[in-house]
Amino acid sequence: MVDPAMLAERARASMTLPLPEIGTAPPLGKPRFVNMPSWMWIDADGWEPVSATASVGAGSVTVVATPERVVWETGDGHQVVCDSAGTVFSRAVFREEGSPDCGHTYTSLPPGGAGVEVDLVAVWEWSVSWSTSTGTGGELEDMSTSATEAVPVSEIHSVVTHTG
Repeated sequence: MVDPAMLAERARASMTLPLPEIGTAPPLGKPRFVNMPSWMWIDADGWEPVSATASVGAGSVTVVATPERVVWETGDGHQVVCDSAGTVFSRAVFREEGSPDCGHTYTSLPPGGAGVEVDLVAVWEWSVSWSTSTGTGGELEDMSTSATEAVPVSEIHSVVTHTG
């Protein structure tokens, strides 16, 4: 007799989860400015469960990985946890205070000064469960995928003068 939990682990090992495709505003390659909110998101088209099935004889085990959250390492020692893919920036959804669900404001320059790039890392976390054709099932160890983009952080200086 085949152990269904072992068959579930085999199906889990065969799964290919999508990598997060990072989007930001300001756009990648453009600097984030100190004390100005930036938006972060991943491609929402992939925010759907992924499944894999393994069969033996007359029975089968289906494993389902469900997207749970994205944990962002912002490169300045902060972490942002988002329970969704995030909102893609557009003029229609613009908010002066930043993203409605997934953003970060850099509060200081990174070591090295203006224009230094930091690594923005998106870790996409998935919960994993399994079920058999006979109705048994359970939970498996969570899975994750990640992507990294280098983003420059800079500062805007202004000078106030009085004329008149």
